[in-house]
Amino acid sequence: MSLPRATLLVTAVLALVTACGATSSTSGSPSDAGGTTGASCADLGSAAQKDVAAVVEAHRSCTQASDCMNVELSASCFDSCTRSIRKDAAAALKAAQDKADQTQCAQFTSQGCKVTVPPCEPPMPAACVGGMCTGG
Repeated sequence: MSLPRATLLVTAVLALVTACGATSSTSGSPSDAGGTTGASCADLGSAAQKDVAAVVEAHRSCTQASDCMNVELSASCFDSCTRSIRKDAAAALKAAQDKADQTQCAQFTSQGCKVTVPPCEPPMPAACVGGMCTGG
């Protein structure tokens, strides 16, 4: 008795996925290549983005437009276009980006993951609206 062709195809695909250890990621890149921690490419990029974005969100308060500037919400393992932040928070943002590069992004790179760069609109000028830096 032979199996229907569709069943054989599904079985072959599942066997290939299992053998390769593939899991889905937003970058389409390998996950856990080398078997270090089990974190997928998407998980690593997302964690780094969350850490850097938290610094941006914590430094958006302003009193006037000259308090604000546009910055890249990115590190070596993710890119999320520009955001607005207080000018005096540039060092805190740089520190968060450096930390992400040395931790999650280092593992992301060592696993052979690739960054997906989103299409970004040209940034609007930084402004202070309702006590918050906006633009980006």
